[in-house]
Amino acid sequence: MKSRILKAVVAVVAPLVIEFIIKKIAEKFDEKPAEDKKPLPVQN
Repeated sequence: MKSRILKAVVAVVAPLVIEFIIKKIAEKFDEKPAEDKKPLPVQN
């Protein structure tokens, strides 16, 4: 019984955790180009 509940909880929580991690990684990649783009207009 406990293992069924545990599997159900994992099945629900795992995709949410994966989505959260992917969003955090995407934010980090989005920040780097933004930092690279900021100095370019100043130099021009």
